[in-house]
Amino acid sequence: MAVRRNRGNGTVLKLMLVAFVVIVIWMTWRNTASKLMGNDDEKQARAAVEQFYAYEQAGDFGSSWTLFHPLMQERFEKAGYIQKRAQIMLQDFGVKTFDVKIGPPKRLPQWKMSREAQPIANVYEIAVTESFQSPYGNFDIHQACFAAKVDGKWRLLWSYQQE
Repeated sequence: MAVRRNRGNGTVLKLMLVAFVVIVIWMTWRNTASKLMGNDDEKQARAAVEQFYAYEQAGDFGSSWTLFHPLMQERFEKAGYIQKRAQIMLQDFGVKTFDVKIGPPKRLPQWKMSREAQPIANVYEIAVTESFQSPYGNFDIHQACFAAKVDGKWRLLWSYQQE
């Protein structure tokens, strides 16, 4: 009696191996391409700015404060920042939230928060527009926001340069 082998199992195994190799090559290429083009840092810097303003829109000023660069955290004590931001938004502007538009990141090889500050390397400048609809009329605030990496995480800064 002759023993028959099922040849279908070998074909399925080969197809699975080819699919696995293709996926590994694609993932490696994608990771290498994003590192070579610098898109990863750009995307992460923008994501940090988006998260910061999402917290601000929700009135969660304590969480937004945690996304500040250490230089900004030195400038604003956390409890004071929370209190002042809430006062400005809720009492002074008379709004509960605002719309925000975040522009594309622009890489700066070096930037200083103020004239006296030490330069920070590899910073992204991102234009932010906050749009308010208040009892006092509709208005926009245009502000350049800056993102710098600290301990592997992107943190926000504002400019205090005097022109």
